[in-house]
Amino acid sequence: MSSTATIGRFSGFNRRRAILAVLTVAIAVAAVLILRHQLANVSVSEIETAIRAVPPANIALSLLLVAISYFCLSSYDWLALRIVDRKVPARHALLTGFTSYAFSNNLGFAVLTGGSIRYRAYSALNVPLADVALITAYSLGSFIIGAGIILAAAGVFDTAQLAQAVGLPPVLVRGLAIGGAVVVIGYLGASAAGGGKAIELRWVSIPIPKPQIAFSQAGVSTVDILVSSAALYLLVPVDLPFGFITFAGLTVAAFAAGSGSGVPGGLGVIEAILLLSVPEDAKVGMFAALLTFRVFYYVLPLCIAVALVSFGAARTGAGQMLGGTAAATLRTVAPQLLGAGVFLAGVVILFSAISPVRAEKIAGLQAMVPLSVLEASHLIASLAGIALLILARGLMRRLKIAWRMTVIVLAVAIAVSLAKGFAWAEAALLAAMLVLVLIARPAFHRNSGFAAGTFSVPWFAAISTILVIAVWYALFAYGHVEYKNEMWWQFAWDGDAPRAMRGLVAVGAVGFLYLIWRIQAPTRPAGPASMPVPDAVRKLLVHAEDAEANVALLGDKRLLVTPDEDAFVMYQIQGNSWIALGPPIGTPEGRRQAAWAFRELVDSYGGTPVFYSFRADDLPLFLDIGLTVAKFGEEARVKLADFSLEGPKNKDARYAVNRAHREGASFEIIAKSDVPDIMAELKEVSDEWLEGKTGTEKGFSLGFFDEAYLSNFDIAVVRFEGRIVAFANLCRSGVDKAEVAIDLMRHRSVTPYGTMDYLFAEAMLAAKEEGYTWFDLGMAPLSGFETHPLAPTWHKVGTFLFAHGTSLYNFTGLRAYKEKYHPVWTPRYLAMPGGFTLPRVLMDVATVISGGPKDFVKRAVKR
Repeated sequence: MSSTATIGRFSGFNRRRAILAVLTVAIAVAAVLILRHQLANVSVSEIETAIRAVPPANIALSLLLVAISYFCLSSYDWLALRIVDRKVPARHALLTGFTSYAFSNNLGFAVLTGGSIRYRAYSALNVPLADVALITAYSLGSFIIGAGIILAAAGVFDTAQLAQAVGLPPVLVRGLAIGGAVVVIGYLGASAAGGGKAIELRWVSIPIPKPQIAFSQAGVSTVDILVSSAALYLLVPVDLPFGFITFAGLTVAAFAAGSGSGVPGGLGVIEAILLLSVPEDAKVGMFAALLTFRVFYYVLPLCIAVALVSFGAARTGAGQMLGGTAAATLRTVAPQLLGAGVFLAGVVILFSAISPVRAEKIAGLQAMVPLSVLEASHLIASLAGIALLILARGLMRRLKIAWRMTVIVLAVAIAVSLAKGFAWAEAALLAAMLVLVLIARPAFHRNSGFAAGTFSVPWFAAISTILVIAVWYALFAYGHVEYKNEMWWQFAWDGDAPRAMRGLVAVGAVGFLYLIWRIQAPTRPAGPASMPVPDAVRKLLVHAEDAEANVALLGDKRLLVTPDEDAFVMYQIQGNSWIALGPPIGTPEGRRQAAWAFRELVDSYGGTPVFYSFRADDLPLFLDIGLTVAKFGEEARVKLADFSLEGPKNKDARYAVNRAHREGASFEIIAKSDVPDIMAELKEVSDEWLEGKTGTEKGFSLGFFDEAYLSNFDIAVVRFEGRIVAFANLCRSGVDKAEVAIDLMRHRSVTPYGTMDYLFAEAMLAAKEEGYTWFDLGMAPLSGFETHPLAPTWHKVGTFLFAHGTSLYNFTGLRAYKEKYHPVWTPRYLAMPGGFTLPRVLMDVATVISGGPKDFVKRAVKR
């Protein structure tokens, strides 16, 4: 397999993500190079001394200010909910805001990671996806407003100090500050002028916040930035050459850059920026303050959030004390927060494993254990660190095996953290994390192997940045040690540097092997992508009310049959989407069992379950299994009791039939038992039809020319001058003569005028005579969507494409063509998990049917 084909198997891979991942690692490398230069003359002992020099009162006040800051951060969501006019309890909004910021602050890509928490939390309260996106945007907007205010104040009132700190001309600094002020004033002015109204775009409606909310955003965010900056300021044990406002401006700029870098927690990026802004004699104090601040602002909130979601996931009394909806929110985000907590635990033990051990602890170990125990403990601790970084992703995917492996690794990590140097604080943190993971056991239910859904390019980039910073830390901690080749094989009680070198090499090797293994790991069931149609499936088709179910006989799909053989699902896999065609077919109870079985199968492989093309009768089934439903068009169904060739209403059909008869054409339905006798001529017609088309035969939701497939149906044919010039197979539903549909339609390049109209009309008359209720003329994609200003965003997109997408396909012309038969337009839906999955799912559906979106539309219309 070529390298390109192999990479294409990765879950979630695309070029844009790869570029962002490379950029993230490059930023981390640049940051550590700056740190190496800025701290070239600094030792670990100097930093420890600076940390201990901070007065206890400052530490206590800093913790209080961090708590106030997180309350302000949590309030961003409450204000955003008021802007989009969603009635969500304040407790629920504050809890979601807190957990989302605790999560995103530590993992990087803040908008995306925080947005994922918000979606899971607010979807439990039926907040639409479009509103969740707006809530995320307005929450970020609150921070931007506050940042603009602080930067403007620093740039206008402390221009000289800020310019000196950042190394830019004062004129430029003042100009940037004024620009930031203009942005803030513009936002507040727009609110004052049009607050309560909305900006109507083609696809989305953007509400303008009312003045009181906009000014509240400005006030809350300004307080947030000031108190968080003050929390850091109090921890700096040396005098700085600028005032607090300048310091706050530098801090917000550094933290914004760290958040936008994609590096987990902005680790290294924030430190590099702030170290560049202070003179040589303040660098030790600033770096020491940042280390302490990271514990207060990043580690503690995440630990609290993980504790909350663990109790919520366990449905314990402690979780229920928060209230029913709040506890439900905690359960929905538990895997994400626990994954972040385990990632943090991995970072802690990895850095601890490569850190120097105090001489007094080494002396105590010498009296208790042999040297081999110390050496093994450091190496195992390093491996436990990288293992936790990898396992964190599996926890976020709710994998049971990841949970089990995490429990084992955490238990081992606790033991080795004590054996390598009596690291009691580290052991306590790991023990607390182990308890929380054990409590949250019910949240991890997926039974797939660890490979399923555990690789993503951004996640690998996050791990890579941690390893880059770990290498820098080792170089910083042991910069005084002269490198020699024999150090690799040096084992001694005071051999901290060799132990760190061996540990990092082992970690790098494990990371590399994991990447290679993940590239080769399967993300779908073993076996062929299609299979012969078993007799159980043929028998179950008698339960199908939808004639489209007959495409199960194509043999080009995977089939999931329930153990009792009372229902089945036909599906195919494209990318990470597992696309089932139509609803499950079978008995009522079997259909429900099959729907859950399919969902569980997809879930076990970390895929996205999709049910494509079903009617409104099946909506309760898919809502019950937790999927979100979206309309994607309407199908034209002719009510046969009302169809005839009489009267002005049906003049088009009457004209087609009369003209065909005048020109000598005839219509006939060939019984399936006689179809083999005409198969050669049908193939001749099909081949001639295909010669005028680009591409190859399509499948999945529409039949292709296959002798075994066509032998299952009666065939409607039009003859002219003694030979077949057009044909179509007639698919009949299995329930009470509910419906007839035409699937595969082919005609010769030269036929009498209106041949296909003639075939349609005669086929409908024949179906009516047989006692069928409906005749299905196929889909009109993207039609029938709501045009109301408050309609869902997807409806607005569909309406726009229907009206203006003629370059893709003649949507309006197709609907107009079918209108002449006066059909009843019946909605068709697809079901999938909620979230930002719809565009990718639609592309995967298009690909599995026809190799691309344009061909997908053409096949969907059954022409």
